[in-house]
Amino acid sequence: MTSGPTQPLRVKICGIRSIDVALAAAQAGADLLGFNFAPISKRRIDVAVAREAILTLRSAESPLPPRGREGAPRTAGIFVNQPITEVARIAREVQLDYVQLSGDEDAAYCRTIHLETGLPVIAAVRLTQDGEAARISALRQAAELLLTDAAGSWGGSGQTWRWQEAAGLAAEFPVLLAGGLNPDNVADAAAAVRPWGVDVASGVETDGTTDPDKVRAFIASAKSTTKGNTNGHHR
Repeated sequence: MTSGPTQPLRVKICGIRSIDVALAAAQAGADLLGFNFAPISKRRIDVAVAREAILTLRSAESPLPPRGREGAPRTAGIFVNQPITEVARIAREVQLDYVQLSGDEDAAYCRTIHLETGLPVIAAVRLTQDGEAARISALRQAAELLLTDAAGSWGGSGQTWRWQEAAGLAAEFPVLLAGGLNPDNVADAAAAVRPWGVDVASGVETDGTTDPDKVRAFIASAKSTTKGNTNGHHR
């Protein structure tokens, strides 16, 4: 385990599908924004729209304080069991900061993605899923962050699970806690697990659309838990 000062909890808002929502989440204090490029996802965003949103966030004219690229949230592209060439092409075109793999990609795939894109990898894992322990062990050597989610989910389902089961892993490795989080439960979940960060999509939606008011409430609640784990951010 890496020792060091306690780090602030990071917040990732996933399922961004428009420039307006990206700006609203950034202004509310999101640390990361997730753009979904998986064909199976109902939150899939057009590559051109994602690129425009990211460039707007990083623009010197962006209404973010402080302005410019350094003041903007980091961006992650979400992919599920897609060809490496496709993932690498989109990552370059959109100018992502992270590649998030939310399928059942293995450590070798993660390493290849990192080599092809030069970007850090977020790998989704399901702690309660049979046979996942060996995959997690291997992914810890290949990914920069592990996103813990409900078993049988490829993300964004809103399924809750026993978040406390992620506490042991979060004490040893940077973890993004996901799965059924919302403005009402995120503070308790974060306090129980002490993850590197928290991740939400359906928990800040109204009728299937990201709701800026819920985004603001989620971030405020999450940030009220000021202490994450002691694993420092790699970037």
